Amino acid sequence: MTLEFTEAEIRAILPSAILFLTGLVQLLTDACLGARDPEGDRGQKSHLVLTGAAGSVLAFIALGALTDPSAPLFSGALTGDLLGRFAAGIIIVTTLLTGLGAGGYLGAIGRNRGEFHALLSFGAGAMVLLAQSANLVAMFVAVETLSLALYVLAGYVRDWRESSEGAFKYFVMGAFSSGFLLLGMAFLYGGSGGGIDLAALGGHGDEPLIAVGAVLVLIGLGFKVGAVPFHSWVPDVYQGTPMLAAGWMAVAVKVCCFVALIRIILATGVNTVVASLVEALAVVTILLGNLAALNQTNLKRMLAYSGIAHTGYLMVPLVLVLASHGDGAALSGSLFYLATYLVTTLAAFTALSTLQQGDRDCDTIDSIRGLGRKHPVVALVITLSMVSLAGIPLTAGFMGKFTIFSDAVAGGKWHLALIGVIGSMISVYYYLRPIVAMYFHEALEETEKAEAAWGLHLAMLLLSVGILYLGLFPESIVSLSRGAVPLLAGH
Repeated sequence: MTLEFTEAEIRAILPSAILFLTGLVQLLTDACLGARDPEGDRGQKSHLVLTGAAGSVLAFIALGALTDPSAPLFSGALTGDLLGRFAAGIIIVTTLLTGLGAGGYLGAIGRNRGEFHALLSFGAGAMVLLAQSANLVAMFVAVETLSLALYVLAGYVRDWRESSEGAFKYFVMGAFSSGFLLLGMAFLYGGSGGGIDLAALGGHGDEPLIAVGAVLVLIGLGFKVGAVPFHSWVPDVYQGTPMLAAGWMAVAVKVCCFVALIRIILATGVNTVVASLVEALAVVTILLGNLAALNQTNLKRMLAYSGIAHTGYLMVPLVLVLASHGDGAALSGSLFYLATYLVTTLAAFTALSTLQQGDRDCDTIDSIRGLGRKHPVVALVITLSMVSLAGIPLTAGFMGKFTIFSDAVAGGKWHLALIGVIGSMISVYYYLRPIVAMYFHEALEETEKAEAAWGLHLAMLLLSVGILYLGLFPESIVSLSRGAVPLLAGH
């Protein structure tokens, strides 16, 4: 039997293939060149950074190679639609910016090894596949592949107690969520009469097995995106994960798993039970995420609970789609929000990655006291990211929230918009705490800054520009997000 691929299939798989190949090259080059670096694990190892950047750029360019989004790919396992490419673009850009800063960050804490860079590439390749997956088997394989990279990154610093603890919790909860996901897919398979393609699930929304399967899948992917009440692992994992890796996980995992959730929920059809459950999860996720972040003194934990609240905001457009009987137009708000979430959240983690206390992350509010006088540029980027996360006008975060809340009002779900506004008002308090500490308090602890970390500085600059650009000129990304959803209508 000969194995043949069409040109369209090769083009569709090219972005993820480039990322996987990039990871292999990084492992090999570090094995060959790493031993020659006189600074060892404290060197910036620019060859790893540049290899990762080149691979990400090539993968991003390859996203435009698919010319026929409707062509069947790998017997229906993958799709080349605009939704998948939009999500893949966000994942690749996130990986590019994270990789740029990885050399300076890891060198500063003395742990710059090729496996970290390779895990970023491997994880990103699996995430791109998940964003493009169009059947249940492909989705599950992609989820498990990316999870392996995440488990290792969470426990990357073995001599940090929080890292080992967080990685163990992540692994246990990840296996637990995979069980729900696989069981839900089994119900979907049975309810659709033995079909694994998402297209085969259409028209079976009233089937009890389909409804149960959709709920179980929602629980499984709810763990991955950190929706309440499946969120308990998030703050512990973020606290133990290296700062830059935590930022990458916060953005990229949310993007690919949320797109997978969109595909499955829409494919199963509108079901009253599922619609009500999604709406309830959105409400409690927004409120609990913001309330739990109020008393956090650890910046990673604060940003983790903040990320949980943002998951709730992202679920609002999905509620609107279910309420409008499958009209996918409302999903453009989620896609645009994911783009704003990329620049805003990653800017915060990247700026904090430039600061160290010995060989540890600078991750408490007390550790950044007085930063505005000692390191004004870093303090400015942190301030910009916090202001954007809070949804202050003229920033990307404001435009993202405004888009979602206005769509909620237009769709008759004004109570969701009101809850979102209340959640945003609560968040202003805890987002202002780091700003007050940086500019109005005296330093209590000695904080060091990574020297000559060109990649970190470049990433901070690009992300800061992105926050302002999407806040002032959002039209281009809004138009792109709207163009990514028409093919979903009618599921």
